[in-house]
Amino acid sequence: MKRLNGIFMMLSILLVSNPTFAQKNSRFKRFKEMKLNFILENTELNNAEIESFKIIFEESENKYHDEVLVLKRKLRKELTEAYDTISSESASNYINDYYQFEQLGMTIKHKRNQKLLKSIRAKVVLRILQQEKEFDEMMFKRIRNRSKEKQKEKEKEE
Repeated sequence: MKRLNGIFMMLSILLVSNPTFAQKNSRFKRFKEMKLNFILENTELNNAEIESFKIIFEESENKYHDEVLVLKRKLRKELTEAYDTISSESASNYINDYYQFEQLGMTIKHKRNQKLLKSIRAKVVLRILQQEKEFDEMMFKRIRNRSKEKQKEKEKEE
C-alpha cells in the first residue's frame, strides 16, 4: 500500500510540474508579487542581496506552490468530498499523505533558508523570515475578515 501511495505521489508531482498542468494562475502570481514586495519594503538589503533574494524567492515559492500547496489543496478537496464515506484505510492514507506534504514543505523552506544564508547576512535572513511570517498573518487576517463580511451579507439577504 505504501508503494501505491508513493507512486501516486510521484505521478501527482509529475503532472503538477508539467507546464500544461501547472500553469500558475494569476492569483498565485499576484500573491507572490505582494509577498516579495512586502519583504523587500520591510527588509534592508544591499543590491547584491536583493538580486540573490529575488532568485531564491522565486525558485522556492514556485517549488512550494507546485509540489506542496497545489497537491495539499487537491488532497483536502478529495477528503471533503468523501469525508462521510471514507474508510479507515483511506483516512489513514490521507493522514500519511498530508504529513508527507508537510514534511516536503518544511524541507523546501529549509533548503531555501540555507541558500539565503550563503548569500545574505544571517541577521537579514532572520528579518526576511520575520517579514514572511508577518505577511502570512496579515493575509490570514484579510481572508478571515473577508469571510466574516460575506457571512454578514448572507445574513442580511436572509
